[in-house]
Amino acid sequence: MHSALELADSRIDRIVAAADEVTVHFSHAYVHRSKGKAGRDPGTGWSQEAVLTLHDAPAPDSMPGLPDTIVDGCLEVGGIRYELIPLPFKRKAGARLHVLLAHGGEITLRGERPIIELLGKAIFLEQFS
Repeated sequence: MHSALELADSRIDRIVAAADEVTVHFSHAYVHRSKGKAGRDPGTGWSQEAVLTLHDAPAPDSMPGLPDTIVDGCLEVGGIRYELIPLPFKRKAGARLHVLLAHGGEITLRGERPIIELLGKAIFLEQFS
């Protein structure tokens, strides 16, 4: 089974900067699962808690009000742009997260060696074709 995190419709509830790491906590990450290509072929949609960690990342200058839902965005890693991020995800390259939020906010974070971890139990949302 192939999985991918879709940034649009996922919900960020907090961003924490500590030492040289920035952690983005998704209280609801929209996860596609499919026997084919996740997000493109028939499959299922799930909600799951997730964390994106960026290493060697400066603290953000300012943050919009959170929690909020992502309406558009991408994670660029090593020159590759992901709107659907394949899971599991761990890369050894520079990364830039850019998202637009439902209430008008915008977030841009930069760092190295992005890692996405799924937490807790996935909750089934829908079947899609």
